[in-house]
Amino acid sequence: MKNMNKLSETHHPKIAVIHPRLVVGGGSESKALWMLETLKDDYEVFLITMGKIDLNQLNECYGTNLKPDEFKIISIPIPYLLRKRFDALRGYRLARFCKQHASEFDLMISTYNTMDFGKRGIQCIADFSFDDRLRRAFHPSLKGLNSLFYRASPARSIYLKLANILAGDSKDGWKRNLTIVNSEWTGKIIKEAYGMDSRLIYPPVASEFPIIPWNRKENGFVCIGRLVPEKKIDRHIKILGEARKKGWDIHLHIIGESGNLEYINELRGLCKRNSDWVFMEGGIFGRRKLEFIAQHKFGINGCEKEAFGIGVAEMIKAGCIVWVPNGGGQVEIVKHPTLIYNDVDDAVNKIEQVLKSNTTQIELREHLTMQSQKFSTERFTTEMRDVVQQFLKEK
Repeated sequence: MKNMNKLSETHHPKIAVIHPRLVVGGGSESKALWMLETLKDDYEVFLITMGKIDLNQLNECYGTNLKPDEFKIISIPIPYLLRKRFDALRGYRLARFCKQHASEFDLMISTYNTMDFGKRGIQCIADFSFDDRLRRAFHPSLKGLNSLFYRASPARSIYLKLANILAGDSKDGWKRNLTIVNSEWTGKIIKEAYGMDSRLIYPPVASEFPIIPWNRKENGFVCIGRLVPEKKIDRHIKILGEARKKGWDIHLHIIGESGNLEYINELRGLCKRNSDWVFMEGGIFGRRKLEFIAQHKFGINGCEKEAFGIGVAEMIKAGCIVWVPNGGGQVEIVKHPTLIYNDVDDAVNKIEQVLKSNTTQIELREHLTMQSQKFSTERFTTEMRDVVQQFLKEK
């Protein structure tokens, strides 16, 4: 492999940034790309991933300015039969490659969840998909055939065990890593489930949103995310529908494309029945996405156990007032009781409270502007650079 032969040509520390796949529109991709931005000037950096990447499109979507000559790419082919299904099995080649070549790097960093490198490295927790018990506890609402495959069963246990064997994972190898979490809530779960300490670094959100005066924004809501049952987008429609019954002229734009086909069809039916005020926009990316979000006053999120909620952070960075359910890491993003709801009725009451008060809107916008600074790319790069420097120094 030509890329690996170049490792010995320089004395700069060699760092591998590992991410399963870099696909435009995902939340965890931002962390991988900004990790490369953080390290590219001081280290010899390798990106190890699966499948092809479109660097220009990724730069546009996530606000980075990465150039092909600033880092090296090692792309692991995705087995044909695993390209669209069997997520746990899909990454076994990537995991095995990283463990086999870990000794050739000074540091390996997984930007999407746990990984057993065979030695101590850094891992960034994005969600709990790596732990089947926690995944079921936080997101039990799968529908259709997927619910049969993902439920606890002897067959699923065998499937997950096979994935670990093929990846070359040891039982607790990943626990030796330095663990970075994306919210206080995620860190609390890691501590309770595994007794492990972690360090909190909030994910980076590109901030090049256009500045639009409040009185020129649309009196509407946006929601962002994959179209899957756990996002509870159908509940958004119910909440805002109830608010409309009280006389409020508001609408909803649903931004997202990939997801659960059965749930997507359910949403299409809801949108059709409410076609005068609910709109499925599909995937919107790059500058168009930034402008679209910034044109609206409000946002809403529905996933009750979101580890962080990159869509929520994007909306408040765009200047939206955003409501979230009472649970998960998104509570830390808005951090205001008026913006945290317990059920449909509570959400409707709190939304109405804000809609009828210009003073409350001003106060919340000022509060969220301060909150948004926690999720800047500058803060992420500074904190991650310090973590990497300290890790290499201790090593």
